[in-house]
Amino acid sequence: MALTLDLNKSQQALVLNLAKAGVSEPPKVDVAFVMDVSGSFDDEHRQGVTNDLLTRLIPWAALFDPDQKMEVYTFSNGPRNVHHATDVSAKNYAGYVQREIIGCPGYMGATDYSYVLERVLTDFGWMTEKPKGFLSRLFGGGEAPAPAAKPRQTLIFFVTDGESADEARTTALLSASQARGDGVYFHFLGVSNQSAQFPYIQGLGDKFSNVGFTAVNRVRQWVQQSDDAINQSLISDELVAWLTAGRA
Repeated sequence: MALTLDLNKSQQALVLNLAKAGVSEPPKVDVAFVMDVSGSFDDEHRQGVTNDLLTRLIPWAALFDPDQKMEVYTFSNGPRNVHHATDVSAKNYAGYVQREIIGCPGYMGATDYSYVLERVLTDFGWMTEKPKGFLSRLFGGGEAPAPAAKPRQTLIFFVTDGESADEARTTALLSASQARGDGVYFHFLGVSNQSAQFPYIQGLGDKFSNVGFTAVNRVRQWVQQSDDAINQSLISDELVAWLTAGRA
């Protein structure tokens, strides 16, 4: 049976958990949800497991996001398989994955992290598109890129069940993001039905100050935990530091 959200109760628990960790005044930041739609994740999508996981993050969007919603992106392999889906909120989370994710562009593909990271950094205004070459523009190869969006402080939950095939490109993008001082925090959730290891994304969390990692082992049991248990697994000292660093 799908989880039903008691938003007031869950949001109050999140406020208390954050206060105990040192975030007394949660800032307003955009919240985004990035979902792996590679073939290995198909069962979890169709069985409602990832919808339950999404449901447990709705209180974060309700508390932090100015519009009380999460922008949703899906990805598998390559740039063409990055998809910006319908926003999700407390109003439409029920059946969201079945309705909006299953069968989306790139569904059942392989796994590359870098292209969706590139997309969200661009959409939230922290990275500009690479300009077309001079000869390409001269001979009608495309228009110059549109001006960059205004940068938005953003908390991004990145959900995956497998390691990336483009680790070098992913690491380079995150390294550049940290060097620029982007106002973005990437929280990777490594999801498994057993106790899988995610050495690469765990290493990213250790390496970069704007990247966190949580192992979501035995995901069916994980999503059934109390609000306090869920929140405590997601709230780290690093995230607290990011949230309290003068965010507007």
